[in-house]
Amino acid sequence: MSRKIRVMVVDDDAVLRRLVSEQVARMGFDSTPAASGEEALDALTKSDFDVVLLDIRMPGLSGLDTLREIRKLEDAPEVIMLTADTSLGTGIEAMRLGAYDYLTKPSTLDEIEAVVRKADEKRRLVRQNASLRDAVRQPSEDAAGALVYRSKAMEGLVALAETAARADSTVVITGESGTGKDVLARFLHARSQRADSPMLSVNCAALPETLFESEFFGHERGAFTGATSTKRGLIEAADSSTLFLDEVGEMPAQTQVKLLRFLEEGRFRRVGSTRDREADVRVVAATNRNLADDVTAGRFRADLFYRLNVISLHVPPLRHRREDIPALTEHFLSLFRERFNRPALDLSPDARQRLNVYDWPGNVRELRNALERAAALAAADSDIIEADQLIPSNTSPTAAGNNTSPDSTLLTLEQLERQHILRVLEEQSGNRERAAAILGISARTLYRKLREYETGATS
Repeated sequence: MSRKIRVMVVDDDAVLRRLVSEQVARMGFDSTPAASGEEALDALTKSDFDVVLLDIRMPGLSGLDTLREIRKLEDAPEVIMLTADTSLGTGIEAMRLGAYDYLTKPSTLDEIEAVVRKADEKRRLVRQNASLRDAVRQPSEDAAGALVYRSKAMEGLVALAETAARADSTVVITGESGTGKDVLARFLHARSQRADSPMLSVNCAALPETLFESEFFGHERGAFTGATSTKRGLIEAADSSTLFLDEVGEMPAQTQVKLLRFLEEGRFRRVGSTRDREADVRVVAATNRNLADDVTAGRFRADLFYRLNVISLHVPPLRHRREDIPALTEHFLSLFRERFNRPALDLSPDARQRLNVYDWPGNVRELRNALERAAALAAADSDIIEADQLIPSNTSPTAAGNNTSPDSTLLTLEQLERQHILRVLEEQSGNRERAAAILGISARTLYRKLREYETGATS
């Protein structure tokens, strides 16, 4: 990864300060010198540091007093004390006050490098654990990034994704709602050099516009009404890992500007803060919209689009990869057999045939939901799921599954989508939020489609 450990060297001796700073820089770390405790504390209010090498004996604010002040800081760096005193008393006092370790002067380069790396590792683990408690991660049965497929189209996509996973570049995943873009994102993360840290996900369409900046970048206490405590954002939570931005096309313009700055510089500020922070995050975005069209229409920033779209992966709709339907069916059935404790649960031949010829406007998500509904409602005295329990018999199959010529009884894709959306909405008693969640689209997208249906009905 490109991130460097950020080290501040604090010593009132100009010669030693310059010498240690140069040594630290030669180790491959970012090195910043400070001549006093006061200067160090001022720098810590403006920038983020991982480790501070702090001399104990300094005029003005002593090293131990500076350590006390550093430990009061929210998200404080680890502190390594430097002392010429070879007795144990000073070092023990420093450790009691919260120092990570102490080194006696002069120290070898190997000693300095080893303790700096260990201190940074501790800080990163503490930050990650704290961040993950704040971050909301949706559980998934495909959390390991497993992809189920048999088609040539998916075989080519997976091969490309394997290469993209190792590149550590930003990725945009496109495809219709329900095609499995989130599963592909987990696949990318699981095969990347960041796989040891959990991937974080956020659905941009589900966030109110007023909360975007706070959720992404965090906020300081008192930054706005209701900000009663400091909050870490998703960027900090995903440090050293992957952040998946689902439905990225729904991101407000102001947040787009700040996300672009972070992607370009690796730096950001919490809401209400004047201090720059750094994080090493790989961003994977997904959308069911045509972002290039959104750029042309002025709905999405061109510079952010080009910065995100370094690698582009397109997930084809299920109707274009029908060879995957039997494999996906078996995969989901195995999940639901275990969940509902029905080991003998299966589909009738007619049910399997109807699955194979149906057009699946909701793609893989609709297939999964249909199987889960049928498994949950299956009669206790029969382990066989019939066709009408999955897809009503009055639902027209795709023309691709029939040998007859198209006629007026066959629905267009647009008509099938409308029929499916209205049926799901009816089953949810008109609750748009629940219907949108089942359909795998945002509430805003559902509202827009319903308005289109009303307009079409009255025109």
